[in-house]
This record gives sequence, structure tokens and C-alpha cells, in this order.
Amino acid sequence: MNIKSIELWEEKKMGEVVKLHYGKGLPERNRVRGNIPVYGSSGISGWHNKKLIDGPSIIVGRKGSVGTVYLEIGPSYPIDTVYYVLPDDKKYNLSFLYYLLKISNLDKLNSDAAVPGLNREHAYSQLLVFPTEIDIQTKIGGILANLDDLIQINNRRIGMFEEIAKLLYREWFVEFR
Repeated sequence: MNIKSIELWEEKKMGEVVKLHYGKGLPERNRVRGNIPVYGSSGISGWHNKKLIDGPSIIVGRKGSVGTVYLEIGPSYPIDTVYYVLPDDKKYNLSFLYYLLKISNLDKLNSDAAVPGLNREHAYSQLLVFPTEIDIQTKIGGILANLDDLIQINNRRIGMFEEIAKLLYREWFVEFR
């Protein structure tokens, strides 16, 4: 690695890169059926007719499933068990930040005894290493997103093949056809 390529990467504390906003409480009894995803720390926990934030955003588990990370492209309603990160398109590529946060070991920062919890100040003190140029972040984020898409497609294919195998087994060995 030459000196020039080292200068293209920098190390900063997470608090210098992202702001973790608190989600807002929304009990199931108060949700009105709609098409806005409601995010809890385990992912989409339901649907609502009103948004808390416009998309895109990154959702980070704060209580329960500590440190889980989700990328939401559209509007959403992050509830009080999560933090959310809004984009700063001038400095950082959101897709790249999503993958960076996924590998940043936030799940290891559990600070509460009874219910697992992610302390915002502990998260802010984590060091992140990333390319300084947003073009490089965008390329890396795009490549990782494409790989995620391929993984999802292949997982769907595997599920279909497993179903076909079950049907064939039943036909051949249970119904003897």
C-alpha cells in the first residue's frame, strides 16, 4: 500500500460521523393500518399510516436486539427501541455508512443488565475507518448492495429448490408415483 492510498482513508469516532436520533413510542394499539414500516430493534414490527421521518435512513437497535442495523430507503416510523441516522449526502454515502455500521460491533456494546441496551455515548466513541472521498464510499456501498441483492436472490432460489425437493420426495417415496 502506498502513502497516497493511506491518505484516502481516515479514522473518526462514530459521533463525528453520524447522529443517533431517538425513535418515538408508538404502541401497537395506536397504529393505524397503512404502508409506512414501523421499525423496532428486530426490524419491521408493523405498519402505520403516518411517518416519523422521510427516507432514506439507517435504523440501529437500541433496546432488545442491540446494535442491529437496517437500511430503509423510504419513509418510516422508528419506535423508541431504536436510533435512526439521517443522511448527510455531502460528506457520506448512506449505503456505505449502513455497511460500515453493520460491521462496527455495535451489538457488543450492551450496557444494560436487565434489558439489553445500546448507550449512545458508548456508540459515539467507537472508531470508524472509511474512505475520505464520497465517490469511493459510493462505489463500495454499491458493490456491497449488489452482493446483498445476489444473496437474497440465491436464498429465494434455495427455498424454491427445497420446496421442489420436498414435493418430489413426497411423490416418489410417500405416494409411490
